[in-house]
Parts: sequence; C-alpha cells; structure tokens
Amino acid sequence: MSVNAGYLLDYDGSLSGYALRPHRAMVGSAEAERRATERLVDAIADEHPDVVALVEVDQGSVRTSTDGQVAAVAEALADRGLVYRARADTKYGDGVVAGLPVLEHLSNGVLVREDLDATVETHHLDHGPKRLVTEVRVGDRSVFGVHLAMSGRGRRKQLAELADLVADRERVVVCGDFNAYDGLEEVEETLGAAGLVLHDPGETVP
Repeated sequence: MSVNAGYLLDYDGSLSGYALRPHRAMVGSAEAERRATERLVDAIADEHPDVVALVEVDQGSVRTSTDGQVAAVAEALADRGLVYRARADTKYGDGVVAGLPVLEHLSNGVLVREDLDATVETHHLDHGPKRLVTEVRVGDRSVFGVHLAMSGRGRRKQLAELADLVADRERVVVCGDFNAYDGLEEVEETLGAAGLVLHDPGETVP
C-alpha cells in the first residue's frame, strides 16, 4: 500500500481546502490530525498490507500533536492487533533544507509487518529537493517508496536515476507520489525501459 498522508492535516487535496484553512499548514490542528489518522488507520486495517509506504509525514514539528506520525499510526494499528515496525527518514537528505525549522521534520515513512522477514534501506537521489527513496527488501522482492519533484525537469532526472537504481533488482515495485502533473507518459517511458509496468494509476492525494 502507498499513501500520501499529507502530514495528516486533513486537507481534501483541493485548492479551496488549502485556501479556506491556511492555518493548518502553518500550525496544524489536533482535531484534523486525529480525523486524518483514524481514516488512514482504517484503510490500513482493512487491507492489512505487508508494507505501507508513506510520504508526507511529520516527525515532530509544531504542526503535529505527536512525537512522530509514523510511530503514532503504528501504535494505533497495534491497538487493533496489527503489529508493524515503523521507520521514518527526512525526505530532504542531509542538505541545507533538512536543517530548516519545520522542514527538518518532514519525512517519508514505512510500516512493515512485524512477522515479515524484511530489511529497510534508504537511498538519496542526486536531483530535486525531495531526494529520499526508501527500499523494503523481502527475499528477492524490493518495494521502493518515492515522492518525486514537482518540476518536470527535476522529476525526469529523478525517474532516470530510479530506473538505474532498480535495474539490478530481481522483482520490483515502485510506489509513491510521482507528481505526474503532465501525465503518466514520462513515468511509463522511463520506468518501462527498466522493465516495469504501470499498475493501477490514480490520484495519491488525499
């Protein structure tokens, strides 16, 4: 499963939603976070996937009432008898952006079923502000979670890097938010060259 959690700010993805509630993006809302968390936990509990790739999670800025949203989701799932290992890493790598207030807490995360023999590894792309790629390995299978650049030029460079990264893996799934505002052709073309096939394309937000 792959989800853009939108920092659990409970926006609906529309421009009007952001315009009418700008305060959430700056200081958050405990009630909105509670609602968004409950919906996310419901979705995960319904599917009970082996791996959940999460993008746009907050690991402790002023906008969240938690000490880290990925761990909070894992705890809520544990309350329902579903045990997941939780991990989160800053999506900006170790550059200047990663040290800025609020931004230093903005991350991507992963939940892996406790009974799954899996390893988690992180990679960082050379292009774009959001460079983190999270890889979960289960046997000969690799699941890559990504959140690609919003600019077309940066995104195309990242896709080319991704194609190189997955080339030597046996069985691969690449999931996440591709920010494919210009359509999915560039995604299909670049990752298709690496032997990947687009599956179930659709919106990732909300």
